[in-house]
Amino acid sequence: MSLLLIEIPLALLALRRGWRVAPLMLLALPFGAAACESVFAALLGPVFGSYFDPAGTVRALAHGGVLVGLAIAAAFDPSERPVRSSSEKPRRAGSLYQI
Repeated sequence: MSLLLIEIPLALLALRRGWRVAPLMLLALPFGAAACESVFAALLGPVFGSYFDPAGTVRALAHGGVLVGLAIAAAFDPSERPVRSSSEKPRRAGSLYQI
């Protein structure tokens, strides 16, 4: 849970850069992994069971994925930003080619 101290400021930075849903979904990933830890540990048990603790591996993979995703979201602007109508320039009424 101490990695949340790094993840929450990254999520706030990503929200300030214009991301809306991605930081919140990424922050929910460790909580979802903790809720379904036994299911994921049973899936990863045959693969990592002899080397690592499966439950700890699930938590580490969830936090690692969140850190990478939030670092990318905090570093880059979203591809589409909503356009505010007040900042648009007024359109000309007539033709651009006047004689």
